[in-house]
Amino acid sequence: MNISTMNISNNSDNSELDYYLNIIDFFQNQNKNRETAEIWKDKSFIELMKVLKRTRKKEFVKNSIILILSLIDQMPPDTYNKKGIKVNSLINGDRRSYINILQSEFIDDIPN
Repeated sequence: MNISTMNISNNSDNSELDYYLNIIDFFQNQNKNRETAEIWKDKSFIELMKVLKRTRKKEFVKNSIILILSLIDQMPPDTYNKKGIKVNSLINGDRRSYINILQSEFIDDIPN
């Protein structure tokens, strides 16, 4: 699928949906070749900048970029994922302190 074949007009929600579907189709049908995906991503960003210049649809372009990045990047969804120390590996004093901090964070949210 070639994202550049999509034509986004100023008032066409269906065209935007088609654009998003085109992005998703690419990732469902790609052969998992990282180089091909990177080239497609870069070309897509160039095309999206042209769409932005032509239509001024900032939200659409932003959402398209977010969709592409979320599908192509091999990053965990949370930047703190796999960082830090496991609670079970804390010594007793540190574990108690950790639990007290967590309890104080949620104390207002607990119903009486």
